[in-house]
Amino acid sequence: MFPMFQELAPHDRHDKCGHHYAVCLDLKNQRIEVVDSIRSEADADLTTHAEFFIKNLKETWNRHYEHSKVQIRHFPTEYVATVKQGNTDCGFHALEYFAKWEGRIVPAITDATVVEL
Repeated sequence: MFPMFQELAPHDRHDKCGHHYAVCLDLKNQRIEVVDSIRSEADADLTTHAEFFIKNLKETWNRHYEHSKVQIRHFPTEYVATVKQGNTDCGFHALEYFAKWEGRIVPAITDATVVEL
C-alpha cells in the first residue's frame, strides 16, 4: 500500500489543506486498487492524481524489475467502493486501511475506531 496525500488548493501557498487516500498494488489479483474515504472514480481530481502516481509506479517497476516474473504494466486500476466518512478525518480512514487491509475488504471505520486510534 502507498499512502497518498493530495493538496486540495495546490496554487494557494497559504492553504495546506489536503486529503489522504491509499493506492494498493495487489499482486495476487493483478490489479491496482485506489481506496478513498470521500471520493470515487467519478471524481476527476482523484483519478487525475491517482493515475499520475500509478503511471509513475508502473514505469519505475518496469525500470527496476524488468526481469522479474511479475510485471504490472497491464494491471488495471480499480477504485474500491468504501463506506464514505462522516465527521471523522480522512487520515484516520487511511490509517485503518493500512492497518487492516486484506485485499478488497474495506475495514469498517466507526467513531469507536477513531477513538481507539
